[in-house]
Amino acid sequence: MRSGDLGRKFRHALAAATLVAGVLLFASTTADATVDSRPALAAALSRPQKDPRIARLEKFFHLYRCPAPLYVTDYLRVADQNDLDYRLLPAISIRETQCGVTEQNNNRLGFHPDVAKFPTVLTGIEFIARRLAENPLYKGKSLEQKLFTYNPFPAYPGEIQWIMRQIEP
Repeated sequence: MRSGDLGRKFRHALAAATLVAGVLLFASTTADATVDSRPALAAALSRPQKDPRIARLEKFFHLYRCPAPLYVTDYLRVADQNDLDYRLLPAISIRETQCGVTEQNNNRLGFHPDVAKFPTVLTGIEFIARRLAENPLYKGKSLEQKLFTYNPFPAYPGEIQWIMRQIEP
């Protein structure tokens, strides 16, 4: 074999080795970057953003001097699960039991107060939310119609909507 052929083969082998090394280095760097960035991205996505409705409800309940516990996150969760305006249940609780001051039998929302009894306040809140969302008496009705069905006093829907606007206009 001539020395020129040997040199050419060496240069080709060196070029191929450099190419392979470059690809491996790129793949390793890219894989490291991907692996390293995933936990940071996952942490950023899982970090709960403070829901501004929490502060609004806390301020509202403190304004009315509601007794603890306030059930703020429960009201929000239940409203979201039942596709209800988050202000509705707290407003009803203010109107019906002064947000728990006059409640009986864990019936914070005043639903059939002489009859309805709940094992916990949260159970009562969840029951009323489901009822307002799914029960045929309420389902498909406007907010005003639901409120009138809940309490057929003519001024009741307007009273609840006025209280709701105190939470957020």
